[in-house]
Amino acid sequence: MGLYLPWQQWFELGWKGLLLAVAILLLRRLPAVLLLCPLLGRLRGMQDALFLGWFGPIGVAALFYAFLSLRQAGVEEPWIIGSLVICASILVHGCTAVPLAKLYAKHKR
Repeated sequence: MGLYLPWQQWFELGWKGLLLAVAILLLRRLPAVLLLCPLLGRLRGMQDALFLGWFGPIGVAALFYAFLSLRQAGVEEPWIIGSLVICASILVHGCTAVPLAKLYAKHKR
């Protein structure tokens, strides 16, 4: 059995799915890194913390557990939401990688 993306279920989620993906991308890692910035000694300021907090794409483990819930338990919702957020992460982090890396390098000079 191959891997598939549940396009129809994503469209059925509508704006709620889009808002959930945006909220997870903005609130999953960035606030934690900003709060822990004083404890992360190698960070040299807010720019480092923002850069580190933004570039934390959702990876293979999320894909594995979302698909496992579908395959082993027959529960579709984690797969639908997980795959949506993973695809959103790939798109957003991929599109922002070069511009934000250039901006970061410019401010570090």
